[in-house]
Amino acid sequence: MYRPEPTPESLSAVSIDRSRDWNTSARALVDGEKLLVADLYSTGMNILSALRRLLEDSHPGGRQDFTSDREFRGYYHRASQNLLAPVVSHRLDLDKAPEIGWFRELYDDTPDFRLPFPQVQGLNSSWQWFQKGIQIPVLKRRLFPFYGTYFPTRFAHLELFETWLHQYSGPRRRACDIGTGCGVLAFQLLQQEFARVIATDSNPNAVESVCRELDRHPPTGVLDVREADLFGTHHERQELIVFNPPWLRGVPRNPIDQAIYYEEPLFERFFESAHSRIAASGRLVLLFSTLQQTAHASAPHPIQDEIDRGGRFSLVDCRRREVQVSSTKTKRRNRDPASEFVELWELAPS
Repeated sequence: MYRPEPTPESLSAVSIDRSRDWNTSARALVDGEKLLVADLYSTGMNILSALRRLLEDSHPGGRQDFTSDREFRGYYHRASQNLLAPVVSHRLDLDKAPEIGWFRELYDDTPDFRLPFPQVQGLNSSWQWFQKGIQIPVLKRRLFPFYGTYFPTRFAHLELFETWLHQYSGPRRRACDIGTGCGVLAFQLLQQEFARVIATDSNPNAVESVCRELDRHPPTGVLDVREADLFGTHHERQELIVFNPPWLRGVPRNPIDQAIYYEEPLFERFFESAHSRIAASGRLVLLFSTLQQTAHASAPHPIQDEIDRGGRFSLVDCRRREVQVSSTKTKRRNRDPASEFVELWELAPS
């Protein structure tokens, strides 16, 4: 199971509280000094706010595009990991700190430890989503994503897929959802009366998330959830293969990043595996976005490249829809959707 790794106890850190100037602490973090918050949860929050301002001042205009924004977040990530928070008996040992149930869920074997403060923030946000759930319009219910599992904050691509599913006239015996995340596409398939769906993900937390959803809301039909890279070892011929891949080229740093950034071989590996596993009359559906091309006009489109040069699949249909602004309740970067479209590509084996 993926979880933030505790900071070794042997690593020395300077204990600080609200009496120390926030800007001084922020500069110390940039210089690589380890600081341990010792009084209030808000002390850590204020120091991180000061750190963000310090980095923005030292990198003016450094967040104008996706590349520079990711570089800025890299600077912030490296410095902010030096700010530590203490956990004692599975509770954050700071005054006025939130209750975070993940400490007992994920660290049952370790009651006392230290974590970088941003990781604590991430655990707290994730716990709130897990407790309250997120409403998924196409499912007409909430999902409760487990920690470290990607979930959607915009729904245009899911609505596009739902429309396509309503019009799909092929058999509904077997389907496969690759990179299922919190399971939205798999649950859409079951909702549309597919008899059996295989859902795979290389992230064990995603598999845990979907399994818990099955316990919470047993579906009609069979959902077989497997931890696997792409298709894994199964070679069953599928009538429908669905893939909502990452939409940006880049190097993922953690399981959540793996749902956002892809490295060059991903699509080649996927199309090669899909071609050997799709029924002769089957369909391959990919949900994608023009986000990469919006950020870099010359960037290749991996699906169009496969159609043009792969020789394995031919285009049946391509549908596009404008995107909406992301939910304001998340910390994810809010993109300008004016020039971005989500896409549904329907392919048939050549």
